[in-house]
Amino acid sequence: MVEPHIDEKELGEKIISLFEYRLFPQLLDQSEKDSEIKTAFQENLIDLQASIYFLDAHLEAHWTTDKKVLDWHWQNIVRHLSAFGVSPAMSPMYLNHIRKYEKHELELRAGKSPVRLDMEYFYFYKSCDVKLLRRLIYEKYPLLSATWGKLSDWRYYDLVTEVNDDVEDLYEDLQYINGNRFLISLLYQGKETTKKQFADFLNVVKAKATQKTKDTKSKKQQRVTELTLQRVDETLKLLDDRVDNITDSDLKSSRLMNVQSEFSDQLSGEVKKGI
Repeated sequence: MVEPHIDEKELGEKIISLFEYRLFPQLLDQSEKDSEIKTAFQENLIDLQASIYFLDAHLEAHWTTDKKVLDWHWQNIVRHLSAFGVSPAMSPMYLNHIRKYEKHELELRAGKSPVRLDMEYFYFYKSCDVKLLRRLIYEKYPLLSATWGKLSDWRYYDLVTEVNDDVEDLYEDLQYINGNRFLISLLYQGKETTKKQFADFLNVVKAKATQKTKDTKSKKQQRVTELTLQRVDETLKLLDDRVDNITDSDLKSSRLMNVQSEFSDQLSGEVKKGI
């Protein structure tokens, strides 16, 4: 059921990079568990993340999705989640945000663009896989809160890094049907509007993260906030680079734009024929 465009070796490397960027290894290093236990736990995290990517790969490869294939991927995700002691009956409580984001992806087929959604709302759900894995780490190692703060303290870090992923993956996502809000905004709102919206959002997140630390006066929260601010600055620089260098020709090659246009023409033709 794995889509043919997926290279599993490259996917494994991508997952390791994602874990490092989201600071999972640093979290695991703080635990007092035996190294073999931590290694096995991380392998289970990798397998779970891969199962989520396999679901996403079907969505990005097909405008018309196959319900049987989607159901298989969901069963695969539930199976890998069970390695963390989460029963199938409990899995909806862990996977509800991923379900929500899948809905956003499927809504592209109905002409509902993610640009219509509030940016914080959209990226909160787009970071669903990262939040799930971080939750599993905290549940396995509850003492992490003593050194890294509460799970909720990562909210703004995960928002910024998810935006960074969209901006970073711009060229890669041109060839797929993907809910990359940065790409979609460039396609339908243009460079100037997109750059301003994303820069404004990043600066709002920066201000909110800073204010939260001032309000709580928590040194643990300050640690996460400092990393968040660093990621904001990195993403703003990457944003400038992508907007300056992406060409109209690149954007016109977008598979999402082309398939939406074809679908729109098809529907228009059916209406004219009275179908």
